[in-house]
Amino acid sequence: MSQEVLVTMRSRQLALDAYDSDKVRIGYLDIYDPVLAPWVDKKIKLLELGVHKGGSLQLWRDYFPRGTIVGIDIEPPKDFMPGERIQVLQGSQADTVFLSEVANKVAPEGFDIIIDDASHIGALTKTTFWYLFENHLKLGGLYAIEDWGTGYLEDFPDGKRFDIANLSVSPIQPLASEPAGKSIKVPFPCHSYGMVGFIKELVDEQGAATITMQYPAAKRRASKFEGVLITQHIVFITKVRPTSLTASPNPVPFGNGRGQTRISWNTGNTDIGEVYVSIDGGKELLFAKKREGSKVAKWIDTSSTYEFRLYNSAHTELLAKVVVSRTT
Repeated sequence: MSQEVLVTMRSRQLALDAYDSDKVRIGYLDIYDPVLAPWVDKKIKLLELGVHKGGSLQLWRDYFPRGTIVGIDIEPPKDFMPGERIQVLQGSQADTVFLSEVANKVAPEGFDIIIDDASHIGALTKTTFWYLFENHLKLGGLYAIEDWGTGYLEDFPDGKRFDIANLSVSPIQPLASEPAGKSIKVPFPCHSYGMVGFIKELVDEQGAATITMQYPAAKRRASKFEGVLITQHIVFITKVRPTSLTASPNPVPFGNGRGQTRISWNTGNTDIGEVYVSIDGGKELLFAKKREGSKVAKWIDTSSTYEFRLYNSAHTELLAKVVVSRTT
């Protein structure tokens, strides 16, 4: 393994035997390490739903040396001593009033990371996810859902065994009737019980831009997710990042010939952005077309004002704008 990869493995810097957490025993940290690497040294606020004996809260406290760790459980451990940078609160993951009270008190600007290791019941997890994701997760924040495979378990409250033998079409083999080279339009058999069904709804949300591209322009929208990563045991959802449009330098310093500035933009989601420029209030001219990027404008003059505007792909919504001038 390369030195670069080893650096991202934060869990290898900890004495894992000290934490009473199944995340250690099952090997979940091997999944978490590369995903959580960008947050390790930041001053984050992390919420975990379902704390069992509290060992995972101690793990996260040490994993994120500058982090504030908040745990919620319907039955918190009685003998658990939270200690530094850890809070444990009692309540249900489906009680949205309670969730808001916790978030507004501990993380009024939103949580950076939310981990759901609570009921593993599809309906409850769905309620919790959408409420916290929409209202109390920062833009660019990470939401992790553990043990989504419970929907495949016959002995789980809302699960059911995936019995391939009873399916008319194997989910592994393509349809024999489909011509070679043709895409399969008949859906594969779909198992949508419990958590599995909920996770598949998240996949559809990731495809929102493609799903709605056939709608009238006013009804089209991009996904609320920057990305969804589905691993064997954990699903990670990243919330879209803030929309941004900047110019640097601005104003452009005076000098011989025309000046230049670098225009950088990000639509904050999966929608393709369109950057236009209007010179002295004139007609908009297309400058760039991409979800995010950076491009130099090499023709900035002292006698003009340049307004750069970032739109969505349908050119129906102004996302951001910046006015560029040059020092005289």
